[in-house]
Amino acid sequence: MRKSFSSSIMRNKASLLYYSFKSISNYLKYFVQERKDVLLVSGDIEPVHRMRVASRRLRAALNVFNNILPRQKAKLWKKEISRIGQVLGRARELDMHIKFLRGVKKRLKKDSYIVNIELIIESLEIKRGQAQKQVERALTGFEIEKNLPGLKACLRELSSEARRHLKNKFYNRDSALIQERLDKLFEFVPYISNPQNIHELHQMRIAAKNLRYILEILKPWYGEWVDKYIRACRDIQDVLGDVHELDVLIELLSGFVKAQDKEFNHTLEYLLRECVHLRNNAYKKFIRVWNSTQRRRMWVKLRWEILGFVFS
Repeated sequence: MRKSFSSSIMRNKASLLYYSFKSISNYLKYFVQERKDVLLVSGDIEPVHRMRVASRRLRAALNVFNNILPRQKAKLWKKEISRIGQVLGRARELDMHIKFLRGVKKRLKKDSYIVNIELIIESLEIKRGQAQKQVERALTGFEIEKNLPGLKACLRELSSEARRHLKNKFYNRDSALIQERLDKLFEFVPYISNPQNIHELHQMRIAAKNLRYILEILKPWYGEWVDKYIRACRDIQDVLGDVHELDVLIELLSGFVKAQDKEFNHTLEYLLRECVHLRNNAYKKFIRVWNSTQRRRMWVKLRWEILGFVFS
């Protein structure tokens, strides 16, 4: 997603309230503007992905500025955005499975495998159609005032409020938030040596993603020196995303009922072998990426640089 602010703008607009208004407003715009394309069944899978990412970024922005938002209303806003994000997540997961299987089918020469993979894709497309109905129920009639009551009024107040918040108060606040996100990431470090820790690896991906979003939101305050940490989080998130998608697909394929048709069973076995092979490669790549960040002491440096920024 395109960066909404620049450091030069932020130097001229030091108000925390102004920045919170601009951040939340922009992420809300990205969230809402994808709705039309998501409801339009065109075969393009990207609008669902973009709206899902926008929902995550909007929730991250609400978390960053949580201490200046009305607590109960913000809780309801985040709950509603999370609900929509989960519905979009189910659709996105099926989109990626179908895309993967179509890619496998293109590479195959054995007709029976191709036919059977087409049958599996058809079954997933039925599930995707059901997921689309859930998306439509969640988004048809969506209105900011109805689904996120009070948010527009809150944004108006933030945009017009006097500059009564000191920058240092915000620095101390978001410094603690970054430290919390780092702590959450490191909760899962004891589990990374075992590739079978499927749940923990997925949670580590979420932790890396949340840290990345916070750093991206706060970059205008801190400056471009945070870019290397954003890239490191993205690398971890991407490779663990590959691991997770394959874990989910392996579970899905393993759940297919064994048929009387031996060729269908052989196709399933072939797909499972392919997925396990790719999953093992993705896991090994993750270990390399993680070890690289450790050798460079990136997370220790991030902690110290954030603290240095607060007290400078």
